[in-house]
Amino acid sequence: LPGPMPDPVNPPPGCKFHPRCQYRMKICEKVRPQLINIGGEHYVACHLYQKT
Repeated sequence: LPGPMPDPVNPPPGCKFHPRCQYRMKICEKVRPQLINIGGEHYVACHLYQKT
């Protein structure tokens, strides 16, 4: 993602990547996405992720 990293001491509300994500939605500004295991030691935390 382009842009500066979020402040780890004072992260933005909701998803910490929403200020610099081109796919952000209103929910991203308010609700932190759940961390989902997608196999082995791989995880995703995004409101756009859908299991298939």
